[in-house]
Amino acid sequence: MDKTLTVYPIATGDMLNVFASELICSLRIMDMNGKVWLGLDNVKSKKNTIDIKQLPGATYIVEVLFADHRLGRSVFVKI
Repeated sequence: MDKTLTVYPIATGDMLNVFASELICSLRIMDMNGKVWLGLDNVKSKKNTIDIKQLPGATYIVEVLFADHRLGRSVFVKI
């Protein structure tokens, strides 16, 4: 987990909030097997609210790419 990345609520239904202390360049949501369910390029924002209604109930990884090419990751559960 990256201290500059905050994802909440950890257990969520339809919307996921992703905040970072630095600009996020891209973001993707993957299941625990590595399958990418959602990918967003050219985000260029520190605050994002993502509609995840289409995702089936499971545990997912949020992976963000920062401008300095560092990756940040966090986990949430879609209920």
